[in-house]
Amino acid sequence: SGFSQGETLHKEVFDIIDREADGSDSLEGFVLTHSIAGGTGSGMGSYVLEKLADRYPKKLVQTYSVFPNQESGTDGSGGIGVSDVVVQPYNSMLTLKRLTQCADCVVVLDNTALNRIASDRLHIENPSFAQINELVS
Repeated sequence: SGFSQGETLHKEVFDIIDREADGSDSLEGFVLTHSIAGGTGSGMGSYVLEKLADRYPKKLVQTYSVFPNQESGTDGSGGIGVSDVVVQPYNSMLTLKRLTQCADCVVVLDNTALNRIASDRLHIENPSFAQINELVS
């Protein structure tokens, strides 16, 4: 899982973070971008978030957290969708717990809303990941 990958890669990841923090003239905080639904974004992202809060308790931690798409189908009928990943609801809940405990500010990026904006406002029938990422940026 992503969380255990964080534990495995802890030394390498925090060597890089510490080096960058030490090289900063006036470190104010950290910005973390991740998914809450699963994989490396929720697991390792949660691990890094928790360890950043422990290691740098007086620094701000802001996250840009991508919430999963909740569309029930391609017909746009709405409703709560069925995830293609069985553990997505659990990953989301565990990540939300860490966000509430460790982050100072959370910017929610809702995949459902982003897809609706792309299709309804920008008239893109099937938006790609690149198009959604461009919309966010």
